[in-house]
Amino acid sequence: MQVSRPRLPKITQGKNDHLIATTGQQYIDLFSANGAVWLGHCHPVIVEGVREQLDNIWLTGALGTPIHDQALKLLSTFFPQTHKVSGIYSTGMEAAEFAIRVARASTQRNGLVGFEGCMHGKSLATAYLGWNNHNQVEIPFIHRLPFVSHCQEGKVIQQLEAVLKQRAIAAVLIEPFQASAGGHRASDNFYQTLHLLCQQYQTLLIFDEILTGFYRLGSPFFFSGLGFVPDIILLGKSIGNGFPASAVVVNRQYPIAPKMLPGSTFSDNPLAAAAIVATLGQIKSQDIVAKVELIHRLITESLQDLTELGVAVRGQGTLWVLELPEHLDVEVIITNIYQRGVIVSHTRNLIRLLPAVTIELQHLKTACAIILDELNQAIRQVRTSAK
Repeated sequence: MQVSRPRLPKITQGKNDHLIATTGQQYIDLFSANGAVWLGHCHPVIVEGVREQLDNIWLTGALGTPIHDQALKLLSTFFPQTHKVSGIYSTGMEAAEFAIRVARASTQRNGLVGFEGCMHGKSLATAYLGWNNHNQVEIPFIHRLPFVSHCQEGKVIQQLEAVLKQRAIAAVLIEPFQASAGGHRASDNFYQTLHLLCQQYQTLLIFDEILTGFYRLGSPFFFSGLGFVPDIILLGKSIGNGFPASAVVVNRQYPIAPKMLPGSTFSDNPLAAAAIVATLGQIKSQDIVAKVELIHRLITESLQDLTELGVAVRGQGTLWVLELPEHLDVEVIITNIYQRGVIVSHTRNLIRLLPAVTIELQHLKTACAIILDELNQAIRQVRTSAK
């Protein structure tokens, strides 16, 4: 999961889908700060919302604020009455840790199940749930199962049920679209079976929608078309448009108690709440679905030739992953893409495209053309050298 990227000039300014460096060079941004800047850099309405709050109060600790109440009310409009927004935090990792505490306290169980390749954060627990890292520590009550990218769905379900039958698992956590591990997703039936198994064995199901939430894939959330609402939903990134903000939504049948340690120094931050209010207000005021569809169509059409070059293209809406053949020098390709004025996210042999929903379509078209051209050149060079 370690992301490396060629050295770039320092960035001094951002304007919607552009980043401006100290050198004056402008870049089309398809990175969007790991997908957090959903409505573009320095959106004027969001800037004004946070600036106004700066003049009032920044942080109150456990004391309530009107802007916090407003953020909770606005967030709640995206979810059914069965669920409640149970806290505003600063990072997705912090939200995931709180969700784990909710599940363990509610079920009186310690065990957790995660899936290989899911990204829930970089604390010991959240990292161990989904991927190996250099500081790996064995956590005996956490079970990490293969995801469907490396194992047949039926076999994954069999392994899951074998663990759940022990009735020691508090929660199953899953990132339904693996944005950091190849852009893989399971079938709808897989997620529906997962939900039913969790119900059968009194285990909470936690969906990590930190990246997929709020229309990034076209629908409000990944779970929106699955016919059920997970017990706990993790939110983040786009809800603050780049301001550190996350949230946890919990089924009301699991009331929040002090033993769950729901607070932290920066939880329920008034500035984060102001960013959330302004961001969600903008999302509600626009036809986001239509914007996402246009971006989806443009990326699909622009990059369709990549499959013939041996590049796997996976994605939906405004979240795409390009898996390059292992023999390509990805660092060189990324450096060339950067030098031509496009910023993308990459790790190992994966290139991730996370354009803001406000990106100018011509800018996106230009960026896709550059990516396609650089991959074409790299693959031609390899083929020529092999002859």
